[in-house]
Formats: sequence, C-alpha cells, structure tokens
Amino acid sequence: MTDNDAVRRETVVLNGFEGTLTSPSSRAEAAPAVVFLHPFGAWDRTGLLTDEVTANGTVRLFDDLAAACAARGAIAFGYDSRFVTESLNDGAGSARLTFTGMVEDAVAAVKWLSAHEEVDPARVSLLGISMGTEVALAAAEELDAPHQLILVAPVAENYAVRRRWMNLQRHQEWLVSAGYIDADGNVDLSAAARDTSGRSGWWDDFDLDDRLGSRVPAERLWAHLTAAYDEATHRALHQGDESGPASFWQDWSAQPHAYQRAARVPGPLSLHVGDDDWTTPPRQAWLVHHAATAHGVASSLRGYPGLGHLMSRPHADGTRTYGPFAPEVVEALVRDVTGIA
Repeated sequence: MTDNDAVRRETVVLNGFEGTLTSPSSRAEAAPAVVFLHPFGAWDRTGLLTDEVTANGTVRLFDDLAAACAARGAIAFGYDSRFVTESLNDGAGSARLTFTGMVEDAVAAVKWLSAHEEVDPARVSLLGISMGTEVALAAAEELDAPHQLILVAPVAENYAVRRRWMNLQRHQEWLVSAGYIDADGNVDLSAAARDTSGRSGWWDDFDLDDRLGSRVPAERLWAHLTAAYDEATHRALHQGDESGPASFWQDWSAQPHAYQRAARVPGPLSLHVGDDDWTTPPRQAWLVHHAATAHGVASSLRGYPGLGHLMSRPHADGTRTYGPFAPEVVEALVRDVTGIA
C-alpha cells in the first residue's frame, strides 16, 4: 500500500500532459529516477484499477511503485495516458491518440526528468508494463543517451501479429492443453465454459457453447473463431472499438516488432514476466531477451512462478487477479531502479 506520509508528491505540467513526481521526503544528493509507462488503455497517473478489474481490491499501481522507490531514495514520475486525456472521437480518434503519441510523451518525460535538479541524469530508467515495454523500446531509440529499460510483461511482436495469437491461437492452445478436445477431434465447449480458473480470465465472455452447441468439431470452431477475429480486426482498424480508436489501432499495427528494437537500443534491459501470463506470455520476454543479447545488448530475464499478466497471484480457488504486483516483484523493480551501475 502507498504510504503518502513518507513521500513528497508534486503535480507536474509538461507539454500537453500532467503527471505526479514522487520523491523521498529528504535527499542530500542526486537521486536515481524512473518514468512509468502504461499498459494499454485508460491509465491515469496513479495507475488506478478498481476491484471490478482486479478482483483483488482497489489498486494504485504507479503510486505504490513510486512510494516503494521513494522509500529507497529514488524519484518516480507517472503521468496520465492519452487514453485519459484525449477524446475517442466516436471511435475515429485523432493524430494525438496514437502509439507514436505515447512515445512522444515518454521521450518528453525522460528528458524533463533527466534535467531535474534532484535527479542523477545518468541513472534515469524507463519502466514499462505490457504495452509500455513497447513504448520504452521505441522511446529509447529516440533518446540521445543510454537509459536502463525495465520491462514488465514484455511485448515482443508487432500488435497485428500478436493480436492474432491473443484473439485466436491462444484459444486453440488452451483448449488443447486443457484436454477439452477428444480423440475424435471434438471440443467440449460446455466443460471449457465452466473452467474459469483454467483460462485465467482472458476468455471471460465464453458464450460459444450457446451459439455452437455443447460439443463441436474443432475444425468448425477454428473456422468460427477465425471469421470472428477477422471481422473484429477490420472493425477496429476502420471505426475503432470499445477499447481504442481507429487512429491508435492503425498506428500501433504499423510499428516494427519490439524485439527488433531491442536489438538496436543501448540498453541495459531488465525483463520480468509471470510464468502464468497468458497476455504477454514468457515466449514474448524470451524473444526480446534473445534479440538483445544476440546483438550485444546487456539483458537479464526473470520469471515468476504463479504470477499472471500484472504480476499478481491468483486467489486460493485459482481465479485470476489483476494487480497489485506481488511483493517480490516490487522488490525486484525497486532494486533495478536504485541499483543502476
């Protein structure tokens, strides 16, 4: 939990966006510092997640991380995502509401923080979470000085490629691995629908058994999922959807693979991934790590047994949670921020 009495919090207004600077209550020398980069979606500067989202109580992810960093002598900056500050414009979006816009904000934040009188400019990190890891890698290409990149639940592949896996192929993988396909190639959709702990919440609206019946040939199911995926993707790219405008989907889908950027940045990289992450699974982290090390970029990778996408443990009955970070993750991230060589 955040200890508001142990830190200083200051509202900062930069070019086109606002954030909160969290500092130790007192400091005698230039401090290490970190900029927090959001996952996808409408994240504010505190990293607010309600119990409805987390299934684990109200979480203020960035505030809690910032307080933990400040307690160890570091300075942290979190700011409002453009998904919060910009209009979706009825699904069309705008030139500001793009992945490129997110990178522009990250670059501006790092440059401002590096010039802060209380900050050691040689020890400024970018800490990205999920989509924020892509933003961190893209921003690092634009910055004129090396910065440590702390990548939590790293993204490796272009979104157009990864979206197909997330919305189609992982459903196939899970149904196979969970044993819901029999020897005759039929999928037991009724049993799959009841298994809320096994699919860890990423297939929440499981109504396929209502539309296709309780048992369906796998080949028919794959066809159904492919058609639904193609339709949803076309709609998102042309008119947006409930989670983002077309301007963002178009720009994000046009980006290079993040692992290609990992091979070009100065580094170093510190990667953290939950072993049970089904959104950006460990294969994504390994792809970034391999690309970096193969090109001489210093990179470390740590996996966390039992943790999911937002590095939190499931409930005792196996149902998923979505934050807060497990204590061992917070400790590891604070060590990264404060222990830069």
